[in-house]
Amino acid sequence: MKVTPFSFRPAGIDGFCFYCHQPMGEDHKPDCVLIKKRVLVRATIEYEVEEPASWSGEDIEFHRNEGSWCASNMLDELAEISDEHNCLCDKVQFKYIMDTSEPFLDEG
Repeated sequence: MKVTPFSFRPAGIDGFCFYCHQPMGEDHKPDCVLIKKRVLVRATIEYEVEEPASWSGEDIEFHRNEGSWCASNMLDELAEISDEHNCLCDKVQFKYIMDTSEPFLDEG
């Protein structure tokens, strides 16, 4: 994957990749951050929500998994938690599953 002018940055040396310092026309170094890949990750999120007191665990799971509740509503819940605590790091755990693409160059 050849270095092009798109890998230059104002703070760098003209004619060289800002990140791996290879000259234009040469290959980026294998560990250059501009060489990307797509990966599949799993996020496990645990947080508190409010539900009717009479609902069982099965009711709550049905409502959120099979009922009319849209999982995108979770984004609002997470934003509210993030606003309260300024961070979600104690609520989320990420796990790498697998690569989903070959390496590609992203000089943008």
